[in-house]
Amino acid sequence: MFTVAIFLFALPCSPAWAVLEPSEETPLVVLRETQQIRIYGLIYPTRFNTAQGDEARYHLLTWRGGRSKAALVETPADDLKFYEALIVLRAQPGDNLSMAAWTQRSDPDSTAPHEKVQGSKLDVSVSWQGNIAGLPIDQVLLQPPVPTPQPPVALYFGGNRDRWFNRIPVMPRPGCLMCLYSCPSGKVSNGSLSIADYMARPQRFSAKTGLLPADGTPVTLTVQVRP
Repeated sequence: MFTVAIFLFALPCSPAWAVLEPSEETPLVVLRETQQIRIYGLIYPTRFNTAQGDEARYHLLTWRGGRSKAALVETPADDLKFYEALIVLRAQPGDNLSMAAWTQRSDPDSTAPHEKVQGSKLDVSVSWQGNIAGLPIDQVLLQPPVPTPQPPVALYFGGNRDRWFNRIPVMPRPGCLMCLYSCPSGKVSNGSLSIADYMARPQRFSAKTGLLPADGTPVTLTVQVRP
């Protein structure tokens, strides 16, 4: 009885960060000690590869409540909570891209779509039941045929918190946590490739369906903030 009483007394004192594994109910977990964020989601490699339209094979991770669809991974964690978590870990947002990078993407005379994201560098890996150790995100993607001296996936904390659609609570927003090209909406995006690269077909990523689990499988994305 004495042992049970001690256990029950200790429960309310357990810190929130004691939960290490994200879930549907707690989809985003911040680990201050290791400078990591862990995010629960569902992966859709086949859907990603067969998507059509203006944003096909563009999104790596999106909030399921947002307007951006057909991402490789969807999560119940919204992009603004993800931004806040990165700030808690003292990551620095780049905030260097204008919305013209997207809105002028079809204008050959605009320089904005050629700009690339800046901010704190992040390492991202994906794991699932059967591959608990996980893989770096670039190892689960077939890279677009673009000559570049950098790794094809180099993820940076772009920021973009102050966009008008993020400031109005009832306004539908894209909900982009991570994009595979330098994006003025994504909280994190790829500094190796610009939106101009995205528009230069067939410069698109594909998911390695032979390596990844089936559509709808739960996965965990681990985001490591570099020193």
